[in-house]
Amino acid sequence: MIKRWQHVACLIALAAVAGLSDAAAWQLKSRPASEWIESLERAERVERLRVDFIVSNLGLKPGQTVVDVGAGPGVFSFPLAQGVSPGGKVYAVELDQGFLDHITMRAKERNVTNVQTVLGKPVDPNLPAKDVDLALIHDVLHHVADRAGYLKALAPYLKGSGRVAIVELSAEKGSHKDEPALVVTKPQVDGWMADAGFTPIQRIEGLPDDKWFTIYARRQTEEHAH
Repeated sequence: MIKRWQHVACLIALAAVAGLSDAAAWQLKSRPASEWIESLERAERVERLRVDFIVSNLGLKPGQTVVDVGAGPGVFSFPLAQGVSPGGKVYAVELDQGFLDHITMRAKERNVTNVQTVLGKPVDPNLPAKDVDLALIHDVLHHVADRAGYLKALAPYLKGSGRVAIVELSAEKGSHKDEPALVVTKPQVDGWMADAGFTPIQRIEGLPDDKWFTIYARRQTEEHAH
């Protein structure tokens, strides 16, 4: 029997050959937004994400610009928007327009005006300006086929003082530990970020042991984290 991760890889290859949507070929283990939203917004799931803990450790300030990469239904987009208010904004980036429509609906319900939805490209967040103070990539990088390429494409959108915060599943204890195609390690990400011109400045502890949380900044402006 073909292992599950091998099946995922086969689907990605077939998508490219068959000329299916870029989103399908870009996202490993992808599903349409309509199938994801209900499960991603479940109260018990959101509680486990420790959203407040993560946002509180980002050092957000009023007036900043943040990008929520792979925003999904906006679970982090709205707390981020609150964290940079007044005067700040959040780019909520997704490949599936269904997620963006959902975020727009939620923003209207909550009277939130500083979340801007962005339809990303497979290997580029496609942001409208190069004005980002912080990029958050939460539980998303392992879904990206060309991880190194995407991080390099993201880098030019950040200001000189811009930072990238990555939360990912542990290679040893995460939910995809038995699916090699969906595993990314801290050393791997450190290497990809180094190629993009960034170095780790904070290793944040306090999440469950099936996740890790690192913040990166440009090498020329920051020192390595211990």
